[in-house]
Amino acid sequence: MLIYLQEIADPQNQYRFEQLYIGYRQLMFHIANNVLRNEYDAEDAVHQAFLSVAKNMDKISDLKCTKTKTYLVTIAEHCAIDIYRARKRRATVPLNEEIVGLDFDAPHTSVLADVIAKLPARYRHMILLKYDCGYSNNEIAELLGLSYEGVHSLDQRAKRKLKKLLEETGIDI
Repeated sequence: MLIYLQEIADPQNQYRFEQLYIGYRQLMFHIANNVLRNEYDAEDAVHQAFLSVAKNMDKISDLKCTKTKTYLVTIAEHCAIDIYRARKRRATVPLNEEIVGLDFDAPHTSVLADVIAKLPARYRHMILLKYDCGYSNNEIAELLGLSYEGVHSLDQRAKRKLKKLLEETGIDI
């Protein structure tokens, strides 16, 4: 915990970080372990995720809101994916973006929410971070450890996939 707190200068943010750590550590570990299927690697992913969170504590306003939970889950999953990719670089098996990510039941609050829930995890996270949480492409690139161009491409692919799924449900855009 001290490693993370050294990244945060403000005592108020240090306290808030401790609350995030206590409240979300197990969830983040669960997310990372579902991607990596290895507890040790999952611990590494959670550690990297919390380092990123510590550097960006000023961007978190409410500790209990869904945007914060979405942010933390996304960061944990992307750190796990980075570790997964690094582990697989030696092998020739590419990461299948359709598989990685947690399945969850659609919220059934609207057709759009149901369609977003059907998106592959990376696309779903991109849509939620950009259009629900309001992060810019530069901020998302920093949060996920991607290049700006990578985030831009991911955003374009996510929007195309969302449009295709909406058209399949009978909604023209």
